[in-house]
Amino acid sequence: MNTSFGFELKSLEIFVQIVETGNMTHAGQRLGMSQSSVSQALANLEEALRAELMDRSVRPMELTSAGRYFYDRATALLKEARLTSQEMRKADYTLLRHVKMALVDSIITAVGKPLLDVVRQRTQDWSLITGQSHLHAHMLISRQADIIISDDPLDTCDDLLRYRILREPFVLAVPNDYHGPSELNEVVQRYDFIRYSATALIAKDIERYLRRNQCAPAQRMQLDNSFAVVSAVSSGIGCTITSPLCLFQSGIRQQGVKLLPLPEPFYRNITLVTRQHELGDLPAMIAHDCRTILNDSFRAEITDEYEWLRSEIEC
Repeated sequence: MNTSFGFELKSLEIFVQIVETGNMTHAGQRLGMSQSSVSQALANLEEALRAELMDRSVRPMELTSAGRYFYDRATALLKEARLTSQEMRKADYTLLRHVKMALVDSIITAVGKPLLDVVRQRTQDWSLITGQSHLHAHMLISRQADIIISDDPLDTCDDLLRYRILREPFVLAVPNDYHGPSELNEVVQRYDFIRYSATALIAKDIERYLRRNQCAPAQRMQLDNSFAVVSAVSSGIGCTITSPLCLFQSGIRQQGVKLLPLPEPFYRNITLVTRQHELGDLPAMIAHDCRTILNDSFRAEITDEYEWLRSEIEC
């Protein structure tokens, strides 16, 4: 008997059968046990619980007050145990139960459907959100997400698996009709500089780059997402530093925006990050498929427009 609880499921089953048949002999017949074994099990249960469950002074036996309470609890516990057993036997454990994913915005446009096709094949259920990378990092650490695909690899956290999906250079984006010099400082003198929202990881990387290159454009515009930023460049409002994938996500390319290389190259890495030993080979499969999709669609298309990016983008 489990001394930590005072009972085990078998003793609950015996007790419930005694109550429902009103007779230890009949309870034993239902359970394939002798009358003496049933009686001993009841006595052991009462001793462990330090309570008399059945009034043996009357015939047929009746429940005591403690017995009535314990009968209700015992039937509920047995019902839950039976349901758990049924679900365990029916479940397909080749499929993961519920996988929660968080993706950086630019990835969902490029690989969303094929990525979800892989997840659907390997899971019973799934959920996905997009948004800013610093929020996704918190979600993974706090177990609100199982997989993130982000530009934050969480390098300072232990016990995580990481698969790099993409390395791409940051680029200088200007309106398509711009034909002046390509030097960063000269471009930002001609155009207002359009920033990403300060909370975004991409914005922090760009600000560090600007400081390293002693470039300090005025703080005039901060926009929430890549579509808004690239649209503002396309309309001639200003220039920005962004990445080819962000440009691809926006859908605004040759007709509205021109990309120029930065004088000192720096790169954005997109990484799949997950906890170790939890999802089997699913993270590796997703990472492999993401790289394949990005290479066949995004990289192929963007380098057709900008040949000089061909050696800079790695999937």
